[in-house]
Amino acid sequence: MNVSSLSYSLMKTALPSYILFPFLVLLLSSCQTGAENRISENPALYKKLSTTDRALVAAGDVRTGMSKDAVYLAWGRPDMVRESTTTGNISESWAYFVTRPVPTSSLSYANVYRPFYGRYGIHPRFGYCRGIGWHYNSVDYVRYTSKTITFSGNYVVAWEQTR
Repeated sequence: MNVSSLSYSLMKTALPSYILFPFLVLLLSSCQTGAENRISENPALYKKLSTTDRALVAAGDVRTGMSKDAVYLAWGRPDMVRESTTTGNISESWAYFVTRPVPTSSLSYANVYRPFYGRYGIHPRFGYCRGIGWHYNSVDYVRYTSKTITFSGNYVVAWEQTR
């Protein structure tokens, strides 16, 4: 066996490990939650928190009295920020949104594509319209608020979460 065939056989057996290693790293790195990623990106903010808040942040939970930094580590950047005043007190609310698929269907689109079918999809001679254009299923995506949190100053005074 010469050197070139030996190196080829080694490369042939070692090639799968070179291919699998990046996928393994990607798989293991994607196992972190959003809170774990934010904690690893901001260790100084995490170290400033109390032990109670550290445990809540690691679990992705919040509590009344928690700081804005702790809420950011637990829930992430808000999708919307509102400021309001009530009797001179300035408060700030953060909102987080989720998009969910909603199945929809339609029975009213036959008149657009089949003009000789009447108001209810009935042709005067052929009866009901059956086939393409009469009934279709679709999916719409609806965005709704999943979490809101209200701060007075730098601390949480109220929060709400859809479960």
